[in-house]
Amino acid sequence: MPVIAAADCRRFTGAEGEELEDACRLCADACPEAAIDLGAGPTMHQEKVGTIVMATGYDLYSPANLPEYGGGRYPDVIDALAFERLLDPEGPTGGQVVRPSDGRVPKKVVFIQCAGSRDPERHKAYCSRACCMYTAKQARLYKQQVPDGTAYISYMDIRSDSRDFEEFVQQGMEENRLVYIRGRVAKVFPEGDLLKVFTSDTLTGRKLEIEADLVVLAMAMEPRSEVRELAKKMNVTIDGDAFLSETHIKLYPVESSTKGVYLAGCGQSPKDITDTVSQALAASGKIQTMFSNETLIADPLIAEVKEDVCSGCGICIEICPYGARVMNDYTRISEVNQAVCQGCGACIAACPNKACELVNSTSRQFVRMICDFTN
Repeated sequence: MPVIAAADCRRFTGAEGEELEDACRLCADACPEAAIDLGAGPTMHQEKVGTIVMATGYDLYSPANLPEYGGGRYPDVIDALAFERLLDPEGPTGGQVVRPSDGRVPKKVVFIQCAGSRDPERHKAYCSRACCMYTAKQARLYKQQVPDGTAYISYMDIRSDSRDFEEFVQQGMEENRLVYIRGRVAKVFPEGDLLKVFTSDTLTGRKLEIEADLVVLAMAMEPRSEVRELAKKMNVTIDGDAFLSETHIKLYPVESSTKGVYLAGCGQSPKDITDTVSQALAASGKIQTMFSNETLIADPLIAEVKEDVCSGCGICIEICPYGARVMNDYTRISEVNQAVCQGCGACIAACPNKACELVNSTSRQFVRMICDFTN
């Protein structure tokens, strides 16, 4: 039975979500809880919450960005998620590994790791973290299903750095006879009904040419396309790759730059399931700790305004990344919302009249400390 994606399902519904007569209704009929309403439209809800967890997930880097591998052009060059779907007993093929082009069982499968990862000149500079292990798992599952088949794994480095991971990889080499080839694949192109894979083994210095039935790309993980806009709305910083940034990589690994907003999952960086679960538990623990107190404890280093110096120019209001600044319409003096202020100091640097200071961290205190130290 073919799998119907969400984008395909829109063909059966109207512009406003109204149900059409030619709707296939396969998903609605199969749901035992009657939880699917094909005629439902978008709705808006307003809720008051104490904390927010940003678990935005990830997207796979598009195989079309790797034309040398034929991604998006050759039907028998697929990404790892598509291959995982083939291995799924509840998937479109009932768990049987077959070639998308003709439905034949592939006898030679080439797994290409770091496809789009660890390539700062053309693609992504970072490691996608989970590729080494899920490739080893997929190759072993393939060999269990096709014992007379051959699984080649092209890799740069094997990063099996967690408990029993190295043993899992070694077991695949010894028991399932997975063929690991150290080196980047140069090119993949069709020849007849096969795929020619050109690579080299950097350990032996030999150039290799493999005739494969199926090529599986371990594509790089990248942030969701909507993350930049969402991070702007939530006043959460992102890094150069558009992953959500934590406050401190060691001291505050699940806390964002905005108090009350926590991070979890691959929205922060590529992760495997173990790391994602650990981070989710850490975020939930932080939230429970905060909710267990009757009062909210705020950081004492927040901004204050010298009312006798403030000219009411409003520069601090425009530059505050957290919206903690407001203008008093009566006094025409800038005021600070202490519950929202994060003490970043942006207003202090921007104020032309030096009317902004941090509580308990004023310039006068620093001068006194310097004088006491020098004396």
